[in-house]
Amino acid sequence: MQAVRRWAQVAITLSALFFQRGADAACNRPDIEFAVPPDGAEAVPPNAKLFARYKSNAEYLGEDITLAENGGEPVALTGEWSSTETLLSVAPGLEPGSSYDIEWPRLRGVNSGSLGRGLDLAFQVGTTLDEAPPVFGGLTGVDWDVDRERDDCTDSLEERYLFDFELGEASDDGGRESLVVLLFQTKGPKVKGSAPEPVSVQRMPREGKTLRLSRTLGDGEGDVCFAAVARDLTGKVSASGAEEVCVETVAPPFFDGCSVGHAPASRGAWLLGLALWAALGRRRSLR
Repeated sequence: MQAVRRWAQVAITLSALFFQRGADAACNRPDIEFAVPPDGAEAVPPNAKLFARYKSNAEYLGEDITLAENGGEPVALTGEWSSTETLLSVAPGLEPGSSYDIEWPRLRGVNSGSLGRGLDLAFQVGTTLDEAPPVFGGLTGVDWDVDRERDDCTDSLEERYLFDFELGEASDDGGRESLVVLLFQTKGPKVKGSAPEPVSVQRMPREGKTLRLSRTLGDGEGDVCFAAVARDLTGKVSASGAEEVCVETVAPPFFDGCSVGHAPASRGAWLLGLALWAALGRRRSLR
């Protein structure tokens, strides 16, 4: 029985190490979230800027953005960084009718040496300049719920409000798929006066007409309102900021019912089972 306990303790220790390494790698990695124009975009305006959005803990330290025209030799470019939006951009001056391959760099995390994921994609440039702001109907509806999930970084259960927004029609000279949606909270517990709070930067969805926003309980409880504008590849924004949607949320706890979620088997759990199996087998062999 002592051998079983020793093997079990070893397995639990190994399992914890694997869980910790996996959590550290996943939760703090400053990955790229999306880029516009997206992969496969066509008729990109020659006067377009190129944008890549990274996770909030990313930091740009002058890493090269590489751009190759018509399959030629890649050229290294230095981007412009917005720490507020964690948005990297570059204005290369695109040649009408040309095709391009771009490699967005892997960035480091703030106060961390870990590298996140970059992104390689290709797009085709058209011949028409983007001269008009995007047309966007703004937010047209909102539903809310409360999500309770385990945080990979802290291993603790967290509750957050989830808001699902219905979007109006959207179009632009540079293509709908290259638009970015800027979400603002215009009313809520922490919104000061009439100044809207920027809360999210997301790509306009290719399919469907909904966007999801996650907010802490302290930010999303009670009577809350939101608005949104669309921004194109030249920085022009839609005139949709006055279209507000509002909803009144209720603070948890809620009754979750009797269902229980099951996490997928992990390597740590597999090791634990293997160690226990080995310990039991050893015990039988000593009899």
